[in-house]
Amino acid sequence: MTQVEVLVIGAGLAGLVTAWQAAQGGRKVRLVAKGWGALFWHAGCVDVLGYYPLDAANAVSSPRQALAQLVREHPRHPYALVGIERIEAALSALQTLCEAANYPLHGSLDHNWLLPSAVGAFRPTCLAPETMTAGDLTRREPMVIVGFEHFRDFYPELVADNLLEQEVLARSVRLDLPALRDRRFVTAPLLADLFERADFRQQVAEALRPKLGSAARVGFPAVLGLRRAVEVKRDLEAMLGREVFEIPSLPPSVPGMRLHNILVEAIQRQGGEVLTGMEAVRADAANGQVQTVWTEAAARLKPHRARTFVLATGGLLGGGIVAEPDGTLREVIFGLPVEGPHERVQWFRLDFLTPAGHPVYSSGLAVDEHFRPVDADGAPVYTNLFAAGTTLAGGEVVRERSFDGVALATGYAVGTQLAAQAQEAA
Repeated sequence: MTQVEVLVIGAGLAGLVTAWQAAQGGRKVRLVAKGWGALFWHAGCVDVLGYYPLDAANAVSSPRQALAQLVREHPRHPYALVGIERIEAALSALQTLCEAANYPLHGSLDHNWLLPSAVGAFRPTCLAPETMTAGDLTRREPMVIVGFEHFRDFYPELVADNLLEQEVLARSVRLDLPALRDRRFVTAPLLADLFERADFRQQVAEALRPKLGSAARVGFPAVLGLRRAVEVKRDLEAMLGREVFEIPSLPPSVPGMRLHNILVEAIQRQGGEVLTGMEAVRADAANGQVQTVWTEAAARLKPHRARTFVLATGGLLGGGIVAEPDGTLREVIFGLPVEGPHERVQWFRLDFLTPAGHPVYSSGLAVDEHFRPVDADGAPVYTNLFAAGTTLAGGEVVRERSFDGVALATGYAVGTQLAAQAQEAA
């Protein structure tokens, strides 16, 4: 394949943001991936920091204040490498992009939303789409949680009952709609398509209005359209006379797909390529630089040559790092050294649901201040290889609820750095 300037490996949030920023800065970019990334599984929000310190009983109310403490106490955390100023710039850049796509993300580092999860828990998040913010649980107005017969990926009774246990006035309603009765499977993407039809929205509103009672707001599973979600939300609000909000359901995540589409289109508008079905399996290097990455195709391997390479394949949860039976941890493409427990007995604690977490999930790649993976002596393994996202060591993204924030911030830092290098060379 033709050589490009920047080859990004991985189509999660970190890879997409890196490619977007590098392409916006004038670099010729190609992104390759086995398939779509974690956005298809996540809530479609940006969790910057939900819990810190990690043993805190309550969620973080101000990410800015908690970040300042985290950066002081953990100077090797990905957020410390990025810096609070660039974290804020990354959030602002994504908000600007989504605003232009008529899909506003609301929030800032000064305040976490508390939104309901798919099981009725309180979910702290920094940036949330306009389709979700009316569900903020710091408000006390009563709500109705709506489900659909034949849709098995969202249980309104579970959400409402758990919210009620936490003193949130909520009750559930399940709709049996003619448009869904003859379908064997009702999926989130199918409902998203249906909600973009005015006749389906009218059918939902007519079935729901008699059941609303004194509820001031209405929570739906997060399926209110793929391309016109804000328009769908506002139309439902007009018909119901109540505020409407979405609650994430089981994957695939429609809100995550919306963000994915916005980022892919931004890359392509700048002349970048996004290619899936191309799993990177190995790389060639010489003289301290990566020369070629090979991806697996149907009958042969395809070479991808570039000047700069960015690894954004995720850590253990994303498949970018694997654990071997002998206890070693291995980065799958470049064979980079991985920080983490290297004996199987150290991977997990005895209690599966321990609040202390499992050591193996903090494994990752150590990087320098430029986000280049380094060896045991702190020297870059390859001078033209960078890493971004949850493949990095130094954080505990699951316990911190920082998965999306780390991906966004590090992807932005690497992408803008590559863009700046192009401008300097020009």
